[in-house]
Amino acid sequence: MLALLGVSLGSTLVVGTISLQRGRAILRTSIFNQLTSIRTSKAHQFELFFENLRNQTHVFANDKMFIAAMREFKQSYRDLEAGIVSPVPETVPTSIQPQGVEQEVPKIQTVPETWVQEIDAYYTNEFVPRLEKNVAGNPVLNTYRPTSFASRYLQYHYIASNPKPVGEKNQQVDAGDGSQYSQVHRKYHQNFDEIVQKFGYYDLFLIDPETGNIVYSVYKETDYATSLFNGPYQRSNLAKVVEEVLDNPEQGTVRIVDFDAYRPSYAAPAAFLAAPIYDGANLVGILAIQLPVEQINRVMTSGEDWQGKGLGKTGETYLVGDDQRMRSVSRFLLETPDEFKEQLRSQGTSAETLQLMENFGTTILVQAVETVAAQQALKGKTGTRVVTDYRGIPVLSSYAPLNIQGLDWVILAEMDIAEAFEPLQALQKSIFILTVLLILVVTGIANFAANIFVNPIKRLSAGANKVSEGHLDTEVNLNSADEFGELAQTFNAMVQNLREQQATIARQKKENEALLLNILPSTVATRRQKGEMQIADQIPQVTLLVASIEGFTKLTEQQQDVALAATWLNELVTSFDEAAKQYDVKKLTALGEQYIAVCGLTKQRLDQTKRIVDFAIAINHLLHSFNAKHSTQLSLRIGIHLGPIQAAIVGKQPFMYTLWGETLNRARQLHQQVQVDQIVVTQAVYEAVQELYTFEAEGTGAQDSTTSQLTDIWLLKRD
Repeated sequence: MLALLGVSLGSTLVVGTISLQRGRAILRTSIFNQLTSIRTSKAHQFELFFENLRNQTHVFANDKMFIAAMREFKQSYRDLEAGIVSPVPETVPTSIQPQGVEQEVPKIQTVPETWVQEIDAYYTNEFVPRLEKNVAGNPVLNTYRPTSFASRYLQYHYIASNPKPVGEKNQQVDAGDGSQYSQVHRKYHQNFDEIVQKFGYYDLFLIDPETGNIVYSVYKETDYATSLFNGPYQRSNLAKVVEEVLDNPEQGTVRIVDFDAYRPSYAAPAAFLAAPIYDGANLVGILAIQLPVEQINRVMTSGEDWQGKGLGKTGETYLVGDDQRMRSVSRFLLETPDEFKEQLRSQGTSAETLQLMENFGTTILVQAVETVAAQQALKGKTGTRVVTDYRGIPVLSSYAPLNIQGLDWVILAEMDIAEAFEPLQALQKSIFILTVLLILVVTGIANFAANIFVNPIKRLSAGANKVSEGHLDTEVNLNSADEFGELAQTFNAMVQNLREQQATIARQKKENEALLLNILPSTVATRRQKGEMQIADQIPQVTLLVASIEGFTKLTEQQQDVALAATWLNELVTSFDEAAKQYDVKKLTALGEQYIAVCGLTKQRLDQTKRIVDFAIAINHLLHSFNAKHSTQLSLRIGIHLGPIQAAIVGKQPFMYTLWGETLNRARQLHQQVQVDQIVVTQAVYEAVQELYTFEAEGTGAQDSTTSQLTDIWLLKRD
């Protein structure tokens, strides 16, 4: 009996140990996969975020309003430097001025002493006390106070005498001093302030490339109206990014500089984007944007919805720079700041660092991350491993470098080991309880069933091992009415349940694939399923049809029956869809009265243009049949064009497959010009199918945006 009991106990312990070890390995792999998936998604989202910032900066730098504002702010600032405050008076018309006599421009050479005192009071009472909380030593007033006439003039009117508090100086549109500069400021400031608010930037700057003067900023911190070449902030990272733009002033380039302590923002972490502003071929200025830190944190924290994004109670994603310091906020500073600071204090973090963290409300540039995972990622490596994180706590970590031009950053997704392996504790408890029960059962029946005891246990153990290896067709058949028979039935029921769950998963996968095919072309759906997440294609030639159902809105308003209108619209669109399937044409969208279709998108066809034209004729016939059936008077406007197109999957939840390009634009423009119940095509379509159909020249009308020329259009003649 003791031998049998020992064997049973040993078998149970072996099975339990194997199950725990395998469960631990499976669970760790699962958590690593989950962290990697989240890290990859966040990396793509963050890289796209920075690409959008670059695109915004590029667009603004080439915008006519920014170019005009740069010219006017620069000129009015230079007038101030020359002592010219007010606009040139227009008392004497130029036409009757004596030749060789210039109008006298009133000039001011010095600012009043009261202005200087108010500026000094602002620096002494507002700026310096805030700055000295975040820097070592005591800031010296003379290091930061403005010295030039223009700098003092503008800092007095827009900072020192500005009645708005610190952080709200942007609310002053006009200083009311009557200067030419203030007229320009009133003209543009509200537009620039709206851009900063809408896009979430920290600040926006216009900089004179010849002098380095910041001739305009939205929030009017102490860098406003100072020179980045020889002023108090000439060694700042804003000055650095301006220098990079001037070293590489090619039109269309955008430069970025990493976070650094920025003293005009009271030494808070700041990073900048900058681009040259050209007026024709002349470099007239530099646009700089102070990065929106809050938006970076919102992306990395998923709006502080960590659990909703699969990171549990301790998981987080964060960024690290090449100095091995954070570039995004720590989850634990936001959720449990006191506990987090205590953890850091126990790791030897200095009181000064913890105070900076509290002052700034962030770990950016403050918290060091000198972990193995961060170091491997900074070497350009991607992987997963168990490490001790910056809090001194063991975590599962997934790491990788980021692909952001100009920044050497990495991204990490981590979760505490204690939380990751929490399910194993319940499994250990269950195994322990099962072992105790099994020992009691074996002890009670060992004298009566020693010969039949070992075999069922072996069979059950073997079945369990097969199931753990993935053989879900395993069954254990014990022809007995005792506890072992019941245990076998329970085991088989459990395996059957696993098989059913696997079948359900397979069925759901098939349904998801079918749903994906309803959203994407089949070839694109296949690429998506293979893991290609960023899909963007340049298709050399497709034929596009844009049609609109004229009179449907008016008919709906007359009927005043939304259900009937929906039924009719569904009937029309369904008939168009069936015709599209018949001619192997892909419907792109059916939005209200508009229907857009394409041929040649996913597979090239020699007769793609003919198919689209036949499809256009077919849906026109279908509409006539609909009119006859319902006694309506609807008609179609149809425009057809062929050419290259761009296509990509955009968005995330939900995503969509969208097309853009000149071909789509011209097809839309063409269908808007056509008369009702007509089908018109461009010259390219006419040349492709002129021998198959009868056309009538319709003149010119479709404008080519690349050449700004009108192209020929043709009317399809129908019997």
